[in-house]
Amino acid sequence: MGVRTVRRVAGRRAPERPPSALRVEVTEANLLRPPIRPGSVPRTDLIGRLRDSHAASVVAVVAPAGYGKTTLLSEWAERDRRPFAWVSVDRGASDPVELLAHIAVALDRLEVIDASVFAAIASPGASNPERIVRRLGRAMATREHPFVLVLDDLDRCGEPLALDAVATLTNHLPAGSVMAIAARTVPDVRLPRLRADGRLTEIGVEDLALDAIEARALLRGVGTLASEEEAEVLARSTEGWPVGLYLSALSSQQQRRSGAAPIRFTGDDRFVTEYVRSEVLKPLSRERQRFLTRTSILQRLSGPLCDAVLGRSGSSRTLESIERSNLLLVPLDREGRWYRYHHLFADVLRSELERREPDRVRELHRRAADWFEANGLPEVAMTHAYAGGDEDRAASLLQRTALHAYQVGRLGTLRVWIDRLGDEVITRNVGLAILAAWVGSLSGETRSADRWAEVVDRSTVSGPSLHGTASLRSSAAIMHTINGRGGMGPILSEAELAEREEGEGSPFRTAVLGFLGLAAIAAGDDDRADRLFAEAVEIGSIRGDMPGVSTALGERSLIAAARGDREAASQYADRARAIVLEAHLQEHITSGPVLAASARAALRAGDKRLAQRELTAAQSLRPTLSYGWPLISVQTRLELAKVHVGLSDVAGARTLLAEVDEILRHRPDLGVFTAMAAELREHIGSIRSGWSPGPSTLTTAELRILNLLPTHLSFREIGGLLFVSPNTVKTQAISIYRKLGVSTRSDAVRTARELGLLEA
Repeated sequence: MGVRTVRRVAGRRAPERPPSALRVEVTEANLLRPPIRPGSVPRTDLIGRLRDSHAASVVAVVAPAGYGKTTLLSEWAERDRRPFAWVSVDRGASDPVELLAHIAVALDRLEVIDASVFAAIASPGASNPERIVRRLGRAMATREHPFVLVLDDLDRCGEPLALDAVATLTNHLPAGSVMAIAARTVPDVRLPRLRADGRLTEIGVEDLALDAIEARALLRGVGTLASEEEAEVLARSTEGWPVGLYLSALSSQQQRRSGAAPIRFTGDDRFVTEYVRSEVLKPLSRERQRFLTRTSILQRLSGPLCDAVLGRSGSSRTLESIERSNLLLVPLDREGRWYRYHHLFADVLRSELERREPDRVRELHRRAADWFEANGLPEVAMTHAYAGGDEDRAASLLQRTALHAYQVGRLGTLRVWIDRLGDEVITRNVGLAILAAWVGSLSGETRSADRWAEVVDRSTVSGPSLHGTASLRSSAAIMHTINGRGGMGPILSEAELAEREEGEGSPFRTAVLGFLGLAAIAAGDDDRADRLFAEAVEIGSIRGDMPGVSTALGERSLIAAARGDREAASQYADRARAIVLEAHLQEHITSGPVLAASARAALRAGDKRLAQRELTAAQSLRPTLSYGWPLISVQTRLELAKVHVGLSDVAGARTLLAEVDEILRHRPDLGVFTAMAAELREHIGSIRSGWSPGPSTLTTAELRILNLLPTHLSFREIGGLLFVSPNTVKTQAISIYRKLGVSTRSDAVRTARELGLLEA
């Protein structure tokens, strides 16, 4: 297991020497197709059915544990001419971006995927998975060679956006290609629609249940000779449940040695639990029992990992021995390095561990956390630290990984982990509270941002930082500069403190120069601001900090325009916009000033069409441009509103100004920006123009709904994601339809794409 960095260049796989690498981190073990175990029963009829089902683009293999779902798909992969991309879903998976990244990498290993897919995944704006889904869907639809994409254990993913992403991808499978889903229960990926369209092949319990002939073959494979009659009786008594047959065979072997009556398994997990306890674990040595139960906390097992968790050596040989002894251990590679326990077996072993050694569970998780952290897997380490009850360590690991997670577009993952750790942990850990406030501001979660900023204000802030900043005080200063709760005085002083702290070698240097430059503009000192932004461009260009460089250039364009230097303003705007496009920063919150500068430059040049296009592009940023980051949010809207006025779209300008007023209600002291809002309000008020609701008058709340309309989520499910009632969603959807001049959800999506409000 491990996280592998996949490096790519256009047109071919380039795992070793990329001139301009795109990096996607994936858990390697989740991409491994389990090899077929010796003694497995060939499912020839089912494989033939899967291979010959030309009309179906989706295969759903749905059955409880122990029915051989994974084995069937592995055998299919061995006997089909098409290449298979394999993704195993981890228990508790909740990040749609992470799932999409694994799918993209798995497919890329079969045939190179368009670089824009990985760019969308790696973008800091990737917290919204819809853009990734669209690009990945297009890349799938245009592949030259048919393929099969396996999503194993998909029911382990309970995140609606992730499941909806899978449902959407089923619409982009090219002719001859298949998505195969394996799950214990039917996942919510719109299977009824696929069934109605004739695009679904379903394999269920009745299909996977073994008949007498197959039962006899399975028994023979595990070393139990049975007559046709015995096999038929056993198949009937176990209802063809493969794992029940397997365990019954082992029970029969025990019976021959002990004289006790063998156990019959009928598809009820309770019998498995009893059997594993009495017939599998009991005959083993105490050392072997401890190995099995104590390593059951791991989703994937390897020799070195088990050695670390158990505090011993020789685990690789033990794993090989367990596999040979027909215990329910599934190899994940052909080299015998990685394994997992059969899910039923793992559940029983964990239950047994809790029963036998409840006081040892936490220590085992903590040792696992040590190993994963030492091997460069902080997120898995975080999971084990949390499971081990070491919440403070999990909080520490989260802070250490936060900068990288944000840079590769995993803001949603950060939010999930912060919520998981909970209020008590955040309140007692000021570094984590600072991070929670950062994440709230950057994601538009304003109440969360203010709540944790208040916790920071009540805390003693001193000592080293885990965020990558020069000190914890500097982290807090950055947070206060962004959050802006205290007004212009504190904003400026905190920005200056952060700039002093984050020297030449700091990864935050470009950002803090930009923060201070924006504060200087709000304080009315454009000359100082321009010098700061010029330095940010110079340093950021050397370090490859493209968000910081593009924003600084956009701000320099706005400053040049205010001075009347139209040529410099246009040049800066063009450079900034080119970086945004090249680095795929269209959904990055700091691209607001860039789009505003570009729109204003286009309007000055008389290119009204380009100006309108830039206004439309800026729409997607507005939900995150909140009072959690008031300076950039108000500045962007004011500059965009001026363009609306220049295009005679007074209604659009009024909509933006209303949002500015709402931000100022929470953050009234924003210096020059507060005065600019008053002037613009007066100017717009003097324009006699009727209210004409159109696309430019969509509110931020409506834009949030609009982004989810292309998904398959119902209004109730959308409401659950956005924490509003289904009636609110319905009301806002109707308002969206009216402003777009349509009457249905599908027409709204189509029109929004035509207008550029949604990516086509």
